[in-house]
Amino acid sequence: MNILILNYEYPPLGGGAGIVTQHLAEEFIAKGHQVSVLTTWFSGEPEYHSYNNLTIIRLKAKRANTYQSNPFEMYDWMRKAKQYVKAHLHDFTFDICLANFTLPGGAVAHYLKKKINLPYVILSHGHDIPWFSPSQMFFWHLLCFPIIKKIMQDADATVVLTEQLQQTAQAFIGEKNKHKIQIIPNGLLAFSIKKGFDARDKIIQAVFVGRLVEQKDPFAVIRACKILQQQGIPIHLQLIGDGILKRDLEKYIAKHQLNQIDVLGKISQSSVLEVFEKAHILIAPSREEAMSLSILEAISCGVYVFATNVSGTKDLILNDMNGNFVEYGNAEDIAQKISTFYHQKFLKNYHYPEMMLQYIQQNYTWETSANKYLTLFEAIVHTKPK
Repeated sequence: MNILILNYEYPPLGGGAGIVTQHLAEEFIAKGHQVSVLTTWFSGEPEYHSYNNLTIIRLKAKRANTYQSNPFEMYDWMRKAKQYVKAHLHDFTFDICLANFTLPGGAVAHYLKKKINLPYVILSHGHDIPWFSPSQMFFWHLLCFPIIKKIMQDADATVVLTEQLQQTAQAFIGEKNKHKIQIIPNGLLAFSIKKGFDARDKIIQAVFVGRLVEQKDPFAVIRACKILQQQGIPIHLQLIGDGILKRDLEKYIAKHQLNQIDVLGKISQSSVLEVFEKAHILIAPSREEAMSLSILEAISCGVYVFATNVSGTKDLILNDMNGNFVEYGNAEDIAQKISTFYHQKFLKNYHYPEMMLQYIQQNYTWETSANKYLTLFEAIVHTKPK
């Protein structure tokens, strides 16, 4: 098949959604398909790049930061993407479109379906569906409610990452179209599982990965580390990511002389995996999350996870075998759970049970995810009216 992927973010831009697009594109190509990605340009990147059956087209839409976009920048990309596809309709030989987010990607896909009857699948990452993230998105969901509903109703399918997201999407789209909501979880890279913590390890190596914004709650993480330091529990934390809270976090760390905390900023995915391979724990206390790639990647490296009990993490953290749940915004709870982990697991060289590893390996790989997408695509393409 010749597959068009729409996503206003693609590495090095953005976070999880761009990385998902990259992995899926690579898997589709490995299975003999052609892929074109329409995304956003950023300084230093080529506007057009084609190799190994992958074409990347980067549009010069408004974009101030690599780590995060805003609704006005998304709208500008959507407008320029519509202009681009309108100008190139006569060149399009695509079989299907995979549009990331109901808005902005879904709006462009909806336009293509009206113009050239190109079937499309929405890949939702959570906050683009009302009312999954009301604390963050209520105004925008209210403003765009009828547009999002029309895009989802006219889509050939909408892919969500978890059962909770499926229930939210089905309630939103209505009884007539709820069969279109399909669950395909994200994947993870090849395993390099540590069989246990080294008995020579004396300091907990902790990691936080994500945008430095309120939703991800990095402040609770560094306050928890401060509490642990006061309790005499040895811990070293690496903060990976960028965002509007970065400067405030650095000031707090300097003010309280938290020398055991390093702010690394945004680094490459390969570098993140190198950090995970040396880490013992990941702290991910997000307010809401669709399915965290950082948690999947941490698990793939045998890292014990402390995360909030939100969509996605419920399926990944299994009965205290590979992690524990913490409360959002509660540094004391995070510190207490890590303290228990230190005494009951870290000092006793705990390792993942084989049963849990088998479960993760069987259910969460990019190849498995890509196969499910391709099966869905083929069913849609073969039933498309001639």
